Amino acid sequence: MHRLTMAATVSLGVLAGCYKDDTLTPAGVAPTVVLLTDAPFPFDSVKSVNVYVSRIEASADFDTSGSSSNWVEVAAPQKTFDLLTLQQGTTAFVGQSVLDAGLYVTIRMTIDVDKSSIKYLNNSDAIVHWPAPGHGEIIIYALVEDPVAVAAATGAEIVIDFDVGRSFLYYLYGVKEFNMTPVLRAVNSAATGSIEGTVTATANVGPPTTVANANVTVYGGNPNAAASTWYVVATGHTDRQGHYKVAFLLAGNYIVRIEQPIIPAFAASVAPSVPVSLGSVTTHNVQLARADAGLHITGSTTIGIGGNTLLHAAINDSAGHPVNAVVTWTSRSPTIAAFADTLLGDTLQQNIFVHGVQEGSAWIVATSGTMADSIVVQVVAQPNPNPVASVIVTPSTLNLAVGDSAYLHAELRDSAGNTLTDRGTSWFPADSSGVVALLQSIGPDAVVRARLAGSVVIRAISEGKTGSATITVH
Repeated sequence: MHRLTMAATVSLGVLAGCYKDDTLTPAGVAPTVVLLTDAPFPFDSVKSVNVYVSRIEASADFDTSGSSSNWVEVAAPQKTFDLLTLQQGTTAFVGQSVLDAGLYVTIRMTIDVDKSSIKYLNNSDAIVHWPAPGHGEIIIYALVEDPVAVAAATGAEIVIDFDVGRSFLYYLYGVKEFNMTPVLRAVNSAATGSIEGTVTATANVGPPTTVANANVTVYGGNPNAAASTWYVVATGHTDRQGHYKVAFLLAGNYIVRIEQPIIPAFAASVAPSVPVSLGSVTTHNVQLARADAGLHITGSTTIGIGGNTLLHAAINDSAGHPVNAVVTWTSRSPTIAAFADTLLGDTLQQNIFVHGVQEGSAWIVATSGTMADSIVVQVVAQPNPNPVASVIVTPSTLNLAVGDSAYLHAELRDSAGNTLTDRGTSWFPADSSGVVALLQSIGPDAVVRARLAGSVVIRAISEGKTGSATITVH
């Protein structure tokens, strides 16, 4: 039997199988459990994030674009889960059933958005824009980082990690509403470990103090390559005591970045190689150092067309103390991102609103005397009502020698077969064998390099649809 749990970096659990009634479970066949867990949610004004889960299904097929995919129901909880109660590795049981033994590479969740909601602290409902069609039942797909192995004798416990912080974006298009862009991943809990620790910082006087609400981002990728080639595996945040835990990570080495985004006096900490072992917890305590003397820009770097984001330019002296000085702002692409206004009474212009004009990215530069800093702001468009129906990766097969590099391209098509060029694409190896390194991924294109002899599947994902290429390295 297979147990399912959900986590977001919320966790839910479900047991999956071939039978609707557990009384029909054959003797000696273990259940598969599914769990759900909740990821960090950044809004102090929100009381709950309630998601009504109708069912969860799994498939052994990599390509889920067609109707021929063999989906098997893992759980049908017909139940609401508050994702905000599932943080720091906490999980909620979703259900269980019996699945055929084998490898499951795609997992999807059906939620009823008419029964789902976000509530503010006063218990009023927030406005939420759900993915198309925006009402009734919708299907969202989880990233399966490594095929989930289900054995007849032992079953499996599947954890669905639901990243709330990245899935519900607030004030994206200039109005006080939420837009859901679901970010989920699914793993076999038996194949995972965790990273946890405490974040502190040195005050002007006295011992280090704990840092609350620090962002914790766990990346995959080559720490020696450009940061733009890293991909986010999971996120977390510190509680009021400065403690954090990022759970259900596959064994391997990860890049861990920790920062307190609203305290520019503290520099971010980046650890290039934090190991995770099966069934164990890696302790990674961090003491944030004082930022170097100079000017530093902080603030959200993603906005929608018509929306605004507030950027702050902090100027520190060598001791980390704030300095009052006039700041000049420049947008290198004003047709994409322009300046809306500075804050009322901010005569030094250390705070400024950036307005999204059209889709694209723009460098924003702040200067004060000889000091300068820059940041890239990404402007995104409103969701297109014409969804991605299929993803085709070319070439679909590659034969490489160790050390060779190659390009992959993902073509996105709608249900009528039209090519879509305005959608985001994510690239991931389908396992953690290290046969191929993902050197760079920019939209629909990726560059890979053969590292070890063997075979691996590289997957391209857009709006829950998946395409793949098989690479054999000699």
